[in-house]
Amino acid sequence: METNSMAILPLLMIVGGGVLYHVAQKATPAAVDPFLALCISFGLASLVCLAIFLARQGLSTAQLHRVSWTSIALACSLVAIESGYLIGYRAGLKLNITSFICNNLIALVLLGIGTILYREAFTFRTGSGMVICAAGLLLLLR
Repeated sequence: METNSMAILPLLMIVGGGVLYHVAQKATPAAVDPFLALCISFGLASLVCLAIFLARQGLSTAQLHRVSWTSIALACSLVAIESGYLIGYRAGLKLNITSFICNNLIALVLLGIGTILYREAFTFRTGSGMVICAAGLLLLLR
């Protein structure tokens, strides 16, 4: 994967956010209903996103008309991911391997989707990486 200086900040945001995300999920008190905890988190995240959007360009009906089904799909995926991790950690999933397993499985599925639906290149190197990921998953799951 090629990275330029413009790609470093998003990568740092993703990694830093991912680490904070999993630590916060694992540390969420068991006495709090998972969906209440997520509601508060989503509400706060929505307010932060709205504030950033308004600060960048202000409210515009043209922007609202450009919103598509993808926002609904993303909302559904967020609920599935967030509640899956929160409930999974409460059920005893381990912090040190759960994300690795899930992200590898997601990567393997997206490799197929990217190749078939988006016509992205599938090379020997890509296939080799997929085999190594699958082997790592097998080692962790045994």
